Amino acid sequence: MNFKHIFAALLLFLSLVDFAHAAGEPVGEDLSKFIALSKFMIQSCKQSDSEGFMESVNFALQLTAENRNNSLILPRASAMFRVAKDAVKAGKFAEGIEAVERAQTILMRKKTLKWDGGS
Repeated sequence: MNFKHIFAALLLFLSLVDFAHAAGEPVGEDLSKFIALSKFMIQSCKQSDSEGFMESVNFALQLTAENRNNSLILPRASAMFRVAKDAVKAGKFAEGIEAVERAQTILMRKKTLKWDGGS
């Protein structure tokens, strides 16, 4: 065989191995900003600080809108943030805390694959 054929076969094999490895890795997302924002939202709700809460929830919703297409978790968490925002607008801080805590549980849920690809 020619050296070019051996090199091409080796290159093809390595690229296929790399693609197969990349397809099997779990999705990793950095949600630390959202967790920190949700903790701040809970603190501001406990202090009845609607301005601080609104600033932080608006920032969190803006971040989720920017990353919506790249995330599996953020659409569910942003729905809870919107519920909390509506509750705090109505002056119901306890309901706002509950909604933010539900968003926190969504954000902190362990990310595991339901199907591992085996038979």
